[in-house]
Amino acid sequence: MNRIKEKKKPGMSLKVFQGNALDLSNFQDNQYDIVLCFGPLYHLGDREDQLKCIEEVKRVCKEEGIMFFAFINNDMVIVTQTMCYEPDYLINGPYNRQTFKVNDFPFVFITVQQARELLQSSKLIIVSEIAADGLSELLADKINNMDDESYRLWLKFHYYYSEKPEFLGASNHLLFAAKK
Repeated sequence: MNRIKEKKKPGMSLKVFQGNALDLSNFQDNQYDIVLCFGPLYHLGDREDQLKCIEEVKRVCKEEGIMFFAFINNDMVIVTQTMCYEPDYLINGPYNRQTFKVNDFPFVFITVQQARELLQSSKLIIVSEIAADGLSELLADKINNMDDESYRLWLKFHYYYSEKPEFLGASNHLLFAAKK
C-alpha cells in the first residue's frame, strides 16, 4: 500500500485503502469504476470465502465497471520451483504426486480452469485472461542482462503473448478482467 501511495502523483484521483476483502462494508454499492483484487484470492483457501470476496468486489464495482482478479497458477509453480529455486522440488516438494496439486499454504494455488470457473460461478463475465508474468521468472537472469533495445523488444513480445490462450498456463500469476 505504501508503494502505491509513493507512486501517486499530485492531482491523481486515486484512493488507497487497506482492509478485509471479505468485508468491504465501509464502501457503498456501485461506487468504483475499477476494483483491483490483487492478493486476497491467493490467500483465501475456503471456496466460500473466495466467493464472498468476489461478491464484495462485485458489490462495490459500478454496473459498467471492471474488476481485476489475480491468482497464483498451481501448475507453473511446480515449474518455477523446480527450475529456479529447488532442483529437487519434484522429489521433495509439498504437492500431491498424483494430481500435482501444490499444498495451499501460505498461498492458495489454482489452475487456469479453476480460476475461470470460480469467476463464472460468481456470474461474472470474463473479458480478458492474462499471463501476468509469463516466462519472466524462469528467464529472469537472461532478461535482466538484456541491453535496452532487446529489453524493449522483449516487453513488446511479452505483452503480445500474455493474452494468448496457449501461453496462459505458462505464468505464475494469472490476471482476469471481468465485468458484471
